Amino acid sequence: MPPRTIALDLSRCSSYVCKSCLDSLRPPVSARPWLARPASSTARSRRTQRPPLPHPRKVQAGPDPAELQRILIEELERGPPEPPSSSAGGLDVNYFNQEAPGQVRRLRDNEEFGEIAGGLDSEIATAIDDLEKKMINTAKMLQRMEKQGGRQDKADELRKHFKKTLRLQYKGKTGPEAEEYGLLRISGFSGPRQRPVANLNTFLARDSVVKGGIPRARDLTECWKYYSAARKTLSAAWQNVPPEVWNFLWMILSWEGEGVENANRMQHLYILAKDMQAAGVPLRDSQQLLAVEAMFIEGWEEEAIEAWKKAVVTLGSKPETFTDYWELGVRMCCLHGDTERAQRAAETLLKSAHPPNARILIPIIRALAAKEAAVAQAWEAYSDMRTLLGESMTIEDYDEVIAVFLTSDCVEYALQAFVDMMFSGAIDIRGRTRLPLAVGNHFFIGKWLKRLIGVGDLEGAYKVVVYVQRMGITASPIQLNGLIGAWLRSGSAENFEKADALAWNMIRARLEYVKLRQRRDVVQFYDPYKLDTTDGSEGEGEPEFICHSKATAETFSLLAENYCSRRLHGRLQELFEVLKQAEIGPTSFLMNQLIRSYSQNGEADEAVNLYQTMAKEQNISPDGHTFLTLFNSLSVNRLIQRDPDLTKKDIDSARRFFRDMIQTEWSFDSADIFAQLPRTILFSMLKAKDFRGTIVAARAMKELFAFHPPEALLVELATGAGSLQVRTKRNMERLVAGRRTIETLMKKHRMGLIAAGHPGVEMTEEEKLAELHDVLERLVLLKAGGQNVTREELQPLLEVAAQEMGVYDIVVKRDADQIAKHKKLSKLMGGALV
Repeated sequence: MPPRTIALDLSRCSSYVCKSCLDSLRPPVSARPWLARPASSTARSRRTQRPPLPHPRKVQAGPDPAELQRILIEELERGPPEPPSSSAGGLDVNYFNQEAPGQVRRLRDNEEFGEIAGGLDSEIATAIDDLEKKMINTAKMLQRMEKQGGRQDKADELRKHFKKTLRLQYKGKTGPEAEEYGLLRISGFSGPRQRPVANLNTFLARDSVVKGGIPRARDLTECWKYYSAARKTLSAAWQNVPPEVWNFLWMILSWEGEGVENANRMQHLYILAKDMQAAGVPLRDSQQLLAVEAMFIEGWEEEAIEAWKKAVVTLGSKPETFTDYWELGVRMCCLHGDTERAQRAAETLLKSAHPPNARILIPIIRALAAKEAAVAQAWEAYSDMRTLLGESMTIEDYDEVIAVFLTSDCVEYALQAFVDMMFSGAIDIRGRTRLPLAVGNHFFIGKWLKRLIGVGDLEGAYKVVVYVQRMGITASPIQLNGLIGAWLRSGSAENFEKADALAWNMIRARLEYVKLRQRRDVVQFYDPYKLDTTDGSEGEGEPEFICHSKATAETFSLLAENYCSRRLHGRLQELFEVLKQAEIGPTSFLMNQLIRSYSQNGEADEAVNLYQTMAKEQNISPDGHTFLTLFNSLSVNRLIQRDPDLTKKDIDSARRFFRDMIQTEWSFDSADIFAQLPRTILFSMLKAKDFRGTIVAARAMKELFAFHPPEALLVELATGAGSLQVRTKRNMERLVAGRRTIETLMKKHRMGLIAAGHPGVEMTEEEKLAELHDVLERLVLLKAGGQNVTREELQPLLEVAAQEMGVYDIVVKRDADQIAKHKKLSKLMGGALV
């Protein structure tokens, strides 16, 4: 029903307004204002001369193509009602639309009056006009073709194609199960408030929505966006929403398929179900079950359970919904704490003629295990499930049951479930003070801990460590280090504290062991369970867990890396002091972390002194990561604003680091360090303006690292270090300029080859690699301002730099024995890295 329109007759010579019109402008009262008695017969006569407004016809959504065309043609033939013409007395007629009680808006012109009075919005009118034009043009074309001789067959073919096109145009959407929804459109709304409805109609009419029968993540988001915006308008006349639209909205908002995340699925379904109930739209059986579940999840637990109880005669007895109905009841009752009703529902389900799914007992196991007095019943429910499933019980089922018991602090039952999984129920450990030998060893416990850590149950793994130690089993430090590492990788502050506490617990065990070992008469009688475990908290509740597993070098490495990344320099220094007391020799990894920490703390000199002390006095062999850390500690890599004095010191330091790197025996252990180290060396020396050292380093790394600068690295060197980290207009200009510089140097190199007799058409792989090295050296000379220097003039300068960098025999003499001696590529990694 379109909004009621009011026509007011206003005279040019008089300001008189009839009482009927005044009443329509007042707030609504019990009596209908537009039925009030008119003030004069003149106004009544003017009103009776107006032609009556036609009753608008509702265009229902979803008719067949023929019915839709018939309705559209009728609307076209009828047309909008003609407004009454002005009288001969010179009267103006203005039209007003009552959009809400007490709110009246003046219409712009007769065209707007016709749209509102006809009950069709502008989009429908536009669609009708387009359809009318297409039909008329097509009919005229077919008539012309039929009048022409020999074109009857072609006309018949086009007529069939036109009918098929009309059918496809109004066929509507197709759902995931090939269900057809017909024409999806909501009509019957007008005025300014109809804009959200028009937006929803536009969304429903998109060809890209539910393409191929499967909604996309974008469909889910935009469907709720447009529907939620239109809800307020639709609530004024729910009956105008066709059933096809409700079903289509439900299909999208309830979608739960792979690859499409529907995070607010239940919230949206709960609101949609309430709207459908308000509109009087009956829910299908499957929709009722989802609506009850959504109601429960949204917090209306008691109401949802009550609704579930009432549906036992309908949904609980139909074969199509029997299983889903009772499984929903089991889950809801378990979450609500009504385990007795949940058990009765599960019993009804399992004893029925329908194929039982014993995994429905898992929610019952979880609910019973959460109650300390019902843990035994939870174990009985698990035993029943294992009996019903038999050989079909999977490892994932065991994992879920184990997680349930671990969460409830029932570690003994969790261990028994793991033993059942490993030994098929042949061993029973419940109630024993000592575990059987097949179970009570750190190898078996290590398998369990590894599995728990692998699935992410870190809290459960820690509970297992505490439990097995009380049972006389010391967990392996390898497994505990894995737990500490998993905690640290999680990024949680709470897990950081747990990892730190367990690691230092292991370190204390190591220190106690060292103290006992230092006593000659006690070494052979060492027993970790005789350590002092008092912590001063006796009588104040459960004592603190004292770990008996001793810390290893990996434990210190995990803490060192974490402290360094979090910039806890003081804690790292404390850790290294304890490392000496624990009598664990420092490794290159620990040295690298301490050097990096000193560098981050602004103590670069201390970092270098530490490196020299640990490498020379403590005989710690550096590796590639050590020298990468040292080059990163240079001021040109640490400071944003360069210091000339520090930059000069960087030249000597970089050459000294390079000499140590060449003379130390180490090899690349990963492709990552192989890519980072040469790049960092070249950038560091180039930023320090050690141009001779840069050329010598490139030649030495070519022989010892098999390093060839890629073209992308040449462009970065031409533009400057760190200039391309942010995609700004300035950086893009520098990138283009750097690319042009490299192309110019490559062109010069090839021109030199042509002048020497090379054809210059195709180049071998060796020639391409030689070109890259030549371009690198030309680039360095260009930055140094000595691009016109000849090789004869450059050679003496390079020899001095090579002597200081310890590669004179490699770069100048090219001694094959020295090159083979100092190569840094291992036999296993060499081929892959090159």
